[in-house]
Amino acid sequence: MSSYALPGWLWIIVFLFALIGGASIFFRLKGEPTKPEHHSYVEDNMYGTKWRWQWISNRIFDPWCYCPRCEATLVYDDSSCHRFSYEEKKTNFICENCGHSIVASIPGGDKAYALGAVEREIDRRIRTGEYKKH
Repeated sequence: MSSYALPGWLWIIVFLFALIGGASIFFRLKGEPTKPEHHSYVEDNMYGTKWRWQWISNRIFDPWCYCPRCEATLVYDDSSCHRFSYEEKKTNFICENCGHSIVASIPGGDKAYALGAVEREIDRRIRTGEYKKH
């Protein structure tokens, strides 16, 4: 049997630090994965107003609309979706800064439906390459 200058448990610790250091160097040299080109597409005009959003991974996150005149954040009114009537179900987006005027209206449903319609339009513009023209 031969003896070592360091106890076995200390060799395990040294080996673990070396492994962590090697992995760290590898991932730094590998670099960050390149983002898809469309991730720079974060603003566009749709439904009569300016929409902005962020990308998290490959998903649209937090789309919202802003007044094209004063840049105020718009508020929504989807009350037509919550009552029984023959009135068309829609979500209106209103600027409180411009005299409570309706800036945009998305027909078809409530706030969730309207935001989904915007996300679908963003996706369509990316698939067709239309977003590059803006």
